[in-house]
Amino acid sequence: MFRGIESRARYCFMLALLATLMFSSATPQYAAWVTSHAQETPSYDVYNLTYVDVAMITYVNNVSEGYFETPINYTEPHYTQVVRVFRVGGNVTVKTSEDKTSFTIPINNNSRGYVVLNVTLIRESRKEMNIVAQALYLGNVFLYDYPYPEEVVGKYVLQPNEKVVEVVVPLFEEWMRSKLYANISLGEVSKTYLAVWAANYVYGGYLIKYNASAIPRSLEEVLERREGDCDDMSRILLSLLWYYGVPAKIQYGYVYLKFDYVTDVYGSLTRFINAGPHAYVVVYVPTVGWVSVDLLAWARLYYPTLITGESTYSNVTSEDLEEVERFYTSFKYLELIEIHESSKLPEDLMRDLISEDLFSRLERMFSETPQETNTTTTATSPLTETTTTTPSTSVSHEKTTKAVIPTALFEVLTIIALVAGATILILSLIILKSGSRLKQ
Repeated sequence: MFRGIESRARYCFMLALLATLMFSSATPQYAAWVTSHAQETPSYDVYNLTYVDVAMITYVNNVSEGYFETPINYTEPHYTQVVRVFRVGGNVTVKTSEDKTSFTIPINNNSRGYVVLNVTLIRESRKEMNIVAQALYLGNVFLYDYPYPEEVVGKYVLQPNEKVVEVVVPLFEEWMRSKLYANISLGEVSKTYLAVWAANYVYGGYLIKYNASAIPRSLEEVLERREGDCDDMSRILLSLLWYYGVPAKIQYGYVYLKFDYVTDVYGSLTRFINAGPHAYVVVYVPTVGWVSVDLLAWARLYYPTLITGESTYSNVTSEDLEEVERFYTSFKYLELIEIHESSKLPEDLMRDLISEDLFSRLERMFSETPQETNTTTTATSPLTETTTTTPSTSVSHEKTTKAVIPTALFEVLTIIALVAGATILILSLIILKSGSRLKQ
């Protein structure tokens, strides 16, 4: 009998050891991820990127000036973006204020210009991803349950849209009741936990279906048709979070990923290369700072993102729609926006930079067919479908990417497997020790 117990214990021991070795050898990067979080040791990724924006006005009617929407200097403990001007050409004027450098271009026939920036991005993306993973996959309902600073609440918890309160809040609460344990109510969970799940509800397609549009839509239209893109979803999420007292804002930027797409906005064409224009929500997490909850394209969470601006504007009115149409029908343009790692610039781009002939590059890029990229799932991407619409040199850039199971899920499953393996090892040792005592 004792021999049987001992042999079974040895079998369990060997099985646990084999499982642990398999996970540690097959996924060393995830083992490192677990270790870094266990020790709370920051792990930073550094990107040195080159941002290129070239534009040419082809038609104008009563518009005086436009501007390039470029990356800005941005500082957070876990996400820092430093922008340096490398080269400016054509009819571009550089305007510098205390907190921002802007690049304007006169809008007249055949006006043209370009901006080339060097951007250093330093991010601790694992911190943001870990918060999302703890809420979605580990069910930590008391995640970062600390009070918010009063100044943050005063600035970033605003009046929610009445339509969102009337339509979205009841649907979200009904949906959340099916996700929580029976003995836990929505009022008992932390605001951080609630924020992640609200993002999952809005960005995950449970409320509205993703449908890109080159023209902004009113919130009423989005909720009536149950269709919207990244801007529409983000504005709804913003009001939903404010209703529950969660500090939140929208960030705009370019998601750095393999991407090549041309958009048409009222006859103006923009080609994006490795620069997915996007809008997403960030929330304030006590003791941490601003954290992305972009469960649509995984901006900042998975993909490095060059931030171009922020907003707390949560509604689009009919007057806004009329103003956008008036602006974009008053002129036409061609624009090329691309992002590359500074150490891996394409040879043709290097030649164009050296010869300062970026306008020929603009014309050349529109004479060729863009590559179709990011349209199917790949081993390195959590995305399955990419659709883009954008205005350029104006209000906001939009890019939406349909997301499926993120890398964090595999990381969490790896943690669970490692913990289970360790538990089996400990139990096996206890059984072995007990068997030895009984023999004696």
